[in-house]
Amino acid sequence: MKLGELLAGLALRRIVGSADVEVAGLCYDSRQAKPGYVFFSTARDKQRGRANIEDAFKRGARVVVADEVEDAATRPAMTFVECERPRLLMGAVASRFYNAPSRRLELVGVTGTAGKTTTTYILASIFEAAGLPAGVIGTIGIFARGRTLYHGLTTPESIDFESALAEMDREGIRHVAAEVSSMGIAGGRVEELNFRACAFTNLGRDHLNDHGTMEDYFAAKLRLFTDILPRSLSADPIAVVRGDDPYGKRILDATKTHNVSFGLDRALDAHPESFSAGLDGIRATISALGKKIEIHSPLIGELNLLNILGASALSVALGIDAAAVAEGVRRCPGAPGRLEAVPATPGVTVLVDYAHKPDALEAVLKTLRGLCKGRLICVFGCGGDRDRGKRPIMGEIAGRSADLPVLTSDNPRTEDPLEIIAEVEQGLVAAKLSRLADARRKQRGYVVEPDRRSAIKLALEVAEPGDAVIVAGKGHEDYQLVGARVLQFDDRAVVRDIAEQMARRHS
Repeated sequence: MKLGELLAGLALRRIVGSADVEVAGLCYDSRQAKPGYVFFSTARDKQRGRANIEDAFKRGARVVVADEVEDAATRPAMTFVECERPRLLMGAVASRFYNAPSRRLELVGVTGTAGKTTTTYILASIFEAAGLPAGVIGTIGIFARGRTLYHGLTTPESIDFESALAEMDREGIRHVAAEVSSMGIAGGRVEELNFRACAFTNLGRDHLNDHGTMEDYFAAKLRLFTDILPRSLSADPIAVVRGDDPYGKRILDATKTHNVSFGLDRALDAHPESFSAGLDGIRATISALGKKIEIHSPLIGELNLLNILGASALSVALGIDAAAVAEGVRRCPGAPGRLEAVPATPGVTVLVDYAHKPDALEAVLKTLRGLCKGRLICVFGCGGDRDRGKRPIMGEIAGRSADLPVLTSDNPRTEDPLEIIAEVEQGLVAAKLSRLADARRKQRGYVVEPDRRSAIKLALEVAEPGDAVIVAGKGHEDYQLVGARVLQFDDRAVVRDIAEQMARRHS
């Protein structure tokens, strides 16, 4: 495809060089540049941007798109495209280059602070149960027909997104469930996508280091329903929204598409008529747009009941049979690292969860508090280079909700782990807990163990039959970010390893 065709009618400042060049591919990472590629320069730092352009040029890139054209005269063999927002232009160009695959697929977007990943996995399972080959796009990666197509951002950059959809299209997949993050919306990554339906799970504190305020964070989410979804070429785009969430109510009031509400309130379009939840799963009778569906799910707790309700409501709204919904929910084991059970000490329930935000941690602990017969032990921490304001909040939540909080390191990144722990500890103190010298004595209090492996080991060693241990914060991640290093660290593998060592000692 010629560059001129890809750019026709799009908002540009100017083109320096020829637009009559053949485009062989697109990239935003200079290391992926090849001969004939268009390179989109998205670096915020000008010096880094220049270095990336130079690298792309050396690797054969033919065209550079940037917010400011510099030194074009020194590279007459290249074409430079100047525009206000390269990422927005990248989305439009990627859609054209890959022939707009989202227009040929039933693309469903799921946004919210918590529950996005699990909801997309439930949706994909329902689609498959209905005989509709499905793909999943989100935090854990992009998956189709048992293959991993991508690992990276929750909502991929538009080139990766469009490329993955095009590959799914070629392989005969027609239904795709995708997580849509606030950063993906604000960054223009989903601007050109054609959504058949979008779902909203809830809104809690997250990404404030990027958005600034909760209102700005909400505004990013809201755009998916008031701006992007209404542009869908589908005859009847659908908004499926949790109606008993205060932000969900605001979305329902603001959205003019076909709205479907879900939640625990019986007045909503999808709700439970009865349910029971234990550590062995969920049993429920739900009503989804007037259809009664018997639910038997291996997933745990009320928070997963809400994810099931949202996925069921969306599926029924798309015309999927109730029997397929029930079968899809039954089959779905959940997403990796989302209240994922890890076998350990006999009689002790050990779960690993991605909860790294206040609302998510509170929901997980509330769920387990209602199901746990013994003590609830929570291993948790907070990441570095992220919203510092949430640290004492999460400490207070753990102190209020767990019998034994074990405060440790998460992904400290470039911050001092001990300084992060000190800020989280303020919340534990606010919850009127004292630091314990010996966690084996069943006193009310908390423990600080900066080494994450040692913290998990301590939790498993003090747990007794009937207790539950939740290792929160990292979920599916198999690494720990410490300074500039990426260390191999998977909470699930660590739990298994420690449990095996304990079993050998006692055998």
